Amino acid sequence: MIAVFPKAAVLSIPGTSAPAGRKWLRTRGIIDREVSSAHLQFSRTEGALRVADAGSRNGTWVNGERLDADKNVRLCDGDVLRVGRLLFVYRSELAGDHSPAPPLGDMVGPFGLRRLAADLDSIAQARPSNVLIVGETGTGKELLAALVAQRLGRPKPFAAVNVAGVASGVFESQLFGHTAGAFSDAREASQGIIRRHAGGAVFLDEIGELPLEMQPKLLRLLDNRQVLPVGADGPVEVDVLLIAATNRLLGRMVEEGRFRRDLHARLRIGRLSLPPLRERREDIVAIANTIAGPDYGLVESPQTEVEALEKLMLNRWPDNVRGLMAALAHARRLDAEPGLRLRALESALADEEDSDEPIELTAERVAAALREAKGNESAAARILGVSRGKLRRYRSG
Repeated sequence: MIAVFPKAAVLSIPGTSAPAGRKWLRTRGIIDREVSSAHLQFSRTEGALRVADAGSRNGTWVNGERLDADKNVRLCDGDVLRVGRLLFVYRSELAGDHSPAPPLGDMVGPFGLRRLAADLDSIAQARPSNVLIVGETGTGKELLAALVAQRLGRPKPFAAVNVAGVASGVFESQLFGHTAGAFSDAREASQGIIRRHAGGAVFLDEIGELPLEMQPKLLRLLDNRQVLPVGADGPVEVDVLLIAATNRLLGRMVEEGRFRRDLHARLRIGRLSLPPLRERREDIVAIANTIAGPDYGLVESPQTEVEALEKLMLNRWPDNVRGLMAALAHARRLDAEPGLRLRALESALADEEDSDEPIELTAERVAAALREAKGNESAAARILGVSRGKLRRYRSG
């Protein structure tokens, strides 16, 4: 069990089926008066870990649902457990030691970035000239690119180029440079981004958006570290680290003929994968606390509601850290007092959801979801893919 609030720690599951509670936590440095002396009970059935409430005063919650007194449930990898004002994430295995890891560059990840850290160490030893970073939008690919450049001894000069934001007609001259008079507006020669950052690193974000006709020109650079400026008679050698990133499935694009196989092969000589937030539930409170800053009092304030932090951990965050930042800023505008309250967070998430393409709710869909969730609105909202606030507004309207 990974404790994430109010402090980060790793607790081994009790080896006996005796109820665990206040004493079990106190011996591990975690104190909470809302935890009963006999609060919950772990057991194993056919290798599966199960948990039940042991008649506690304040209840035991798994993934936002309170456990019935006479029922135990199987804990699956990544499940969120709430006990009193404590939050845990169950992991079937945990690589490395039990101490929270320091930030990886500018990325906070006390437990969920260990595989990435190991892969980064391997790349630092191999020292490839090309690195490919894959990850969903908002996961921090540019932060990782800067860290890769640092670990490979190329921290400066560093340039970040959004491939999707550069028009194909000027992409070649902007990246590779041009001679004076190469085209009508080329009054003076330009080195281009690649040569201006010789000795350092260039980060090409959204590489999957690179037009097919431009891909052979990038392949020359990856193959032999040469660029051909527009209008030049021959190539120019340049020493630069190329870091590309994408949220696209390049392998599928290769099979569909939209991305060159040889370019993909050169890029993925060094490959790093950034996990999405939904796979790093044990990191979300720490990330949110860092984003919010000391004035917010996200973790420190006694006014913070554990249910609000639980909501942060259970949300899917399709925009990852970017979405988490937006939600916290919105919640702060709704409620300026220190700490985080569930009502403000739910309103912020509902507002963000309503600003996207609306999900159509019908009486039949809502009724079916409530039946499946046995009347629980939070569970029904997750089934429907909407916020609980939106579900409530539909029912009341």
